[in-house]
Amino acid sequence: MSYFDRLRALSADRNTLVCVGLDPDPERIEGGAAGALRHCREVIRQTEEHACCFKPNSAFWEQYGPDGWTALMELRDEAPDTPFLFDAKRGDMANTMEAYARAVFVTLAMDAATVNPYLGSDSIEQFTRHSDRGVYVVCRSSNPGATDLQHLDAGGKPLYLHVAELAERLNTAGNVGLVVGATAPAEIVEVRRASQLPFLIPGVGAQGGDVEGSVRGAWNGDRASCLISASRSVLYAKSPAREAAALKQQINAAAGALK
Repeated sequence: MSYFDRLRALSADRNTLVCVGLDPDPERIEGGAAGALRHCREVIRQTEEHACCFKPNSAFWEQYGPDGWTALMELRDEAPDTPFLFDAKRGDMANTMEAYARAVFVTLAMDAATVNPYLGSDSIEQFTRHSDRGVYVVCRSSNPGATDLQHLDAGGKPLYLHVAELAERLNTAGNVGLVVGATAPAEIVEVRRASQLPFLIPGVGAQGGDVEGSVRGAWNGDRASCLISASRSVLYAKSPAREAAALKQQINAAAGALK
């Protein structure tokens, strides 16, 4: 099965649109890479029934050096039934992106990845040609600096809408989605009008994104259309299980109102 087919099936089976970020901070977790692995294993154990995807951010594992990469590969084996989305936002020349894609999809055995669109189609195609894996193109990110470039007028519309159009053109294998942040619910609505691709929506929880507004703007009836990602708010909760279950309930209530 392709990544998006697996995501849809698991979302329906577990009745969830939750993605749990696995981003260990050495200032909050003791024991180096081994401590990060123990902590994230426990988070997976507690939250897997409430999640349809796990999203490790590359930087949080790279910071531990070689031990971090080893720990991440061990963590991947902890939940073989749940897709892992590698949040690395890779973007480079085509031959470099080809190497990045092999590292992500072959060496690390990840099911999906985020990519940066700045270098254009020949760069992103090195990832999308892996047709059984998902590729989320950063469209409108959740950070305050998103407006610096992503909102620039380009031919009468903001740059992020051109990114959405580029992603549509690259979706020949049905394996492309968009990253649109929950901190920008109005832009989620705007991008959804322009594209029916699946959305990965980060920025809820610690970043204060609008869960209900994001779901209302993104949900189109497709189980892959509205993957809501939370990291710190779940990862460091006293009970990750309760936090993930509460987020699932909040998302489902918003999506249910739209059915």
